[in-house]
Amino acid sequence: MRVRLLQEKDFEAFKRLFDEAYSEYLEFLRHRSHEQFLEAVEEKEETTREGFDFYVQTGTSFVAEERGKVIGYVASQTIPSLHGINKTLWIEYIVVQQRLRRRKIGLALLSKLLDYARQAGIDKLCATINPDNPVSLQLALKAGFDVKDWKIATHDVEKP
Repeated sequence: MRVRLLQEKDFEAFKRLFDEAYSEYLEFLRHRSHEQFLEAVEEKEETTREGFDFYVQTGTSFVAEERGKVIGYVASQTIPSLHGINKTLWIEYIVVQQRLRRRKIGLALLSKLLDYARQAGIDKLCATINPDNPVSLQLALKAGFDVKDWKIATHDVEKP
């Protein structure tokens, strides 16, 4: 497995993985709350070329590939503080192909992101965690994130 920067050529794989993950989320909601399921179907998030291009341009989003095929990705962006002193890397999505989970692919993606953050002078990584997703909670904890109230995960970046 290799982890590299997200590139223009990854659009179809990125979209396929996003759609797969969103379908899983809808299935979860269908069993949990009919009202939330209907809301999520109505407001369905879609991967647009413009949205994808944004993540390519950030230079902070990575894909995991195996035998030349994208099997996971982490999409993130840098957010400066109000005073421009500290920088935070905000993780928007981390997705791994369902049949390949629990093979440390998500951990490899987060490790690459941490390496990038150290080199770029980023102070903190942050992500919103769905409290109903135990897999993402476990991943955040294994990667060394401090999970507050099981909703916000942060990771202070140690300088080299």
